Amino acid sequence: MFLVLTLLAFISLLPNLHRYPFKNEESLRTQIAFEMWHTGNYLQPTFLGEQYFNKPPLFNWFIVLYSKLIPWSEMTARAVSLSFLLLTTLLVGIFSYYLFKNSSIAMLSSLIFLTFGNVLFFYGFLAEIDMTFTFFVFLGIALLYLWWNTSSRTIGLFAGVVFGMSFLLKGLPAYTFMGVSILTLATYGKSPVRIFKPNTFLVYIPSLLIPLLWIAQTPEPIQYLVNLWRESFSRVGGEFSRLRHMFLFPLVNFKDTLPWSFLFLSALYVSRKDLDFPPQLKAILLLFLANYIPYWVSDSAGRYIMPLYPLLAVLFSYYIHKALNVEAFRRLLLIIIVIVILLKFLHGLFFFPYTESRETSRKRIAEEMVKLINTKSSVACECPQEKSVCLYIGLLKGEPLRSLRKTKDAEYVVACGESKGFSVAEFKLKGKTIRLERLVK
Repeated sequence: MFLVLTLLAFISLLPNLHRYPFKNEESLRTQIAFEMWHTGNYLQPTFLGEQYFNKPPLFNWFIVLYSKLIPWSEMTARAVSLSFLLLTTLLVGIFSYYLFKNSSIAMLSSLIFLTFGNVLFFYGFLAEIDMTFTFFVFLGIALLYLWWNTSSRTIGLFAGVVFGMSFLLKGLPAYTFMGVSILTLATYGKSPVRIFKPNTFLVYIPSLLIPLLWIAQTPEPIQYLVNLWRESFSRVGGEFSRLRHMFLFPLVNFKDTLPWSFLFLSALYVSRKDLDFPPQLKAILLLFLANYIPYWVSDSAGRYIMPLYPLLAVLFSYYIHKALNVEAFRRLLLIIIVIVILLKFLHGLFFFPYTESRETSRKRIAEEMVKLINTKSSVACECPQEKSVCLYIGLLKGEPLRSLRKTKDAEYVVACGESKGFSVAEFKLKGKTIRLERLVK
């Protein structure tokens, strides 16, 4: 049953996914990858032709790689997230089976992870870094767990490589997950001295060496490191902001992990007379809590704990599986998950086409603009806040748009601030206007 539901849940992500216009930071990630592909410069990311320092380039490399198989479109970038969603779902099941030696719990773990609300309805398919980062961080934590239990040098080395690649996705947060996890395992295993032993350096060295090999090849490595540092610590707010966040953050996490957060609490109640706490779950719980704390005490968005969702899925699965002995709970779980999967099918079948056809659709606006110009005309973008429009125009033209400063021969410009020329077309968005203008030579 769990395997069938997992397959249905993954299939529910696919209907009309190509018709859903770029959302949030999807267009930024895709624009950077599109510029890499067009210029052949894969070491220093650029956005609208200007150097971009806020994120390392690995996710963009994956998008370029997928463009060899899928022509440039929404699906080029989203296929990356879908691939790593599938890999993470499989990895959760494998790790769960390693812990419990129970195939039913393992399949339930995979189902739980895949159908967390924030995964199934948002970041499981969006072309954002989060799902890919989740795979690498969870793989790294799982390898650290195995390495700590086996003392295998090969596994430790592999864990270091994985965290080095994690850095190439999101920067310094990768080291937070790695460092906190090693300290947690050392505390749990009552062997803190081990973190200073030579074998442990097999983890540290590749995790540092891989990013250094890349960043040394960039034109301004110091500037890059400064920006990555700023990106990691810019969300630490004041005392009042932090207290408010600490109160609301768990509630946001509870909402993001529905329906399983509700089913988990229900399972604890149903099995309250028969609860146990096996040793392997103690380690998983400690790994989750220790890695959760840095995000709980800072002004982080709820999705930033997504790399911990797999640990949560493993933890939930043990107690939910225990409660399945109660017929009423088993029926409730099945009804809820079938409804959730059905809603996701409806989400793709009806909401995605509706979003594409709206007058405020950035994709539709870009298509209207392209109709008004010769596709061979040079177009600049002076509206980075509406980067989706500029990206769509670039995809339709077959080359990325760049800023006016980087496009000396521009005939047209996409503008949303100060006027740059004669207005050719104007489109109203919520509280703002975006224009296509012809430049005067």
